[in-house]
Amino acid sequence: MNSKSNTLLLSQLSMALARSRMVARSMAQSRSYSSQVGAAAAATPSALQQKWESAHAKNPAFAVERDLPTPKNRKREIGLFLAFAAITWGGGSVIAFNYQRMTSTPVTAALFTARHNDEVREVLGSQLNFTSSFPWISGDISHLKGFVEVEFDVVGDKGVPGRLVLKSRRTGKQNGEWTTTEFYIAMADGRKIECGE
Repeated sequence: MNSKSNTLLLSQLSMALARSRMVARSMAQSRSYSSQVGAAAAATPSALQQKWESAHAKNPAFAVERDLPTPKNRKREIGLFLAFAAITWGGGSVIAFNYQRMTSTPVTAALFTARHNDEVREVLGSQLNFTSSFPWISGDISHLKGFVEVEFDVVGDKGVPGRLVLKSRRTGKQNGEWTTTEFYIAMADGRKIECGE
């Protein structure tokens, strides 16, 4: 009985040892397979890498590493633009104000009155007018403040030039009367032809 028990125990131990060997061998094979799969995956390029290599093959410049271009300094261009805009706006304003003075009532009335002055007609001629189609009217006209101070060049049909001077003030408030203090044509020789009454 004891010999049978020992034989049975030895048989069970042998079987258990054989099973443990099989398990160890299976685990070793599994590790080997896993390492092979990992090596194969590492050796196989990814889809992104394949796309990059394909683009690099088609267009080598695509993969060239270069520094980004330095942004241009546009301060000079902006400064020139602002200067040009300021000059244009300023010149336009000066021309507009001069045209406003040229077509104003005091200037047109003074030119009309001087044109019909007997002494002016005798010295400069009957067709007294501006020296150019767009003359420069010096001075200022302010109906709000109540004063007129203008000077401009004139010439008659005799070709004799002169400079018309008109200065007038308003007495009282906005509806007050205007008083002419100076109204004459200055000649080149220093003579003055009075144009007022």
